[in-house]
Amino acid sequence: MQPELRKQELIEIAFRQFLQQGYEKTSIRSIVGEANGEIGMFYHHFASKEEIFKTVLEQYNIAYVKKIEHIISERKESSFWDLLEHILSDLESSLREYANMNQGAANTQVLMMLHQNTLISLRPIFCELIDDYIRRGEISPPETDTGLLTDFLLFGVSAVVHDNGEKSTEAKKEAIKALLCRLLGITPKR
Repeated sequence: MQPELRKQELIEIAFRQFLQQGYEKTSIRSIVGEANGEIGMFYHHFASKEEIFKTVLEQYNIAYVKKIEHIISERKESSFWDLLEHILSDLESSLREYANMNQGAANTQVLMMLHQNTLISLRPIFCELIDDYIRRGEISPPETDTGLLTDFLLFGVSAVVHDNGEKSTEAKKEAIKALLCRLLGITPKR
């Protein structure tokens, strides 16, 4: 097998094992064992378990960020409201992906790290987006640091989205829209 394919195989195995067993219980031996390889093969690609863990987080973040960037680039000239509608319409598929990834994931700590790192990775994209819509006069949030506002929005919306209560996805979308309208000083599109 080509070295890059083998490296990617190790990353995929490590990702699955970190989700199922957590960081502490996943070992280099278990990763290599599932790959039917030798310890030397692992060290050819990675210096340590910590390095492969960072690579797993990085790859997951890159893939998710690219997805969001694609959604935004398709609608870059759209109104804030239209972009929000488009992002929220993608919410159900994103939740399905997260649920599928969550199946068999015994270690919620790793899931939480993935999720938190993803939100942090999205911060610069959404800061730029918020600044752009402020300049265009489409939103008028309270005067505050854009970074703090972005953090509040990303983590707050995430909390609503991942709430395990009885609320439907539609109810969550409507709550998010209502909160954003109030916070960002926009009038909902009817």
